[in-house]
Amino acid sequence: MERFKVSGEDLRNFYQDNIELKRVFSDIERDLRSENQVVCRYIVNGMEVAESEEVRFSTVKLSDIETLEYVTENSRDITSIVLKGWIEALPELIQQTENLSKRMRAQGFSGLFKAIHDLVQNCEYLIDSTITIKAMMGDQFQGSGPVDWYKAEEASKKTVTEALRALENKDFILLADVLEYDLNNVLQMWLDHLRVVEKSLHGEYAGPNINAEQAGSYSMGRKRIAN
Repeated sequence: MERFKVSGEDLRNFYQDNIELKRVFSDIERDLRSENQVVCRYIVNGMEVAESEEVRFSTVKLSDIETLEYVTENSRDITSIVLKGWIEALPELIQQTENLSKRMRAQGFSGLFKAIHDLVQNCEYLIDSTITIKAMMGDQFQGSGPVDWYKAEEASKKTVTEALRALENKDFILLADVLEYDLNNVLQMWLDHLRVVEKSLHGEYAGPNINAEQAGSYSMGRKRIAN
């Protein structure tokens, strides 16, 4: 982690306008992407800003700012941790899905509601995680690259929606089919995709579209300070 600090005076001199902090937040985060860094937290006038409070603080004017600090972390390190976790978890999730579909055909919904709910929740969490990974990767693996994010996300959302509809209608035969065929295919697709992304982060993949986004950096008088 690294910590940076910029004075309110430097911010006002840089922007030459009494703008809101949300513009500063946006510029900082855009600039950091070119360095493969993400903001972990902001500290405004010595007060740490919780993630839930960022929207409220984003409307604060620069005239009210004495100091702005922010703590950053390497986005590749974070992405690597998330990837490793899912790559280890997905084979077990695939096996659980297959076992659950077999049990459902044998006994219907009896005693399986919690297992089904947990499975759907894990799939929704997977979708959220992949969206976060894509945001951290910038323009990598999008378009015609080896990982078709759009196709995978749409297939995931469609399958989860079908599973929830079958569950609401108590159609365990349809739900078993969705789990065994559609959902398992989606989970396997994500496992294959995430393995490719992990290889690229370690320099083991040399396919197309793996160059990080190159954005121009700028300076607003920030200074790196001790952690």
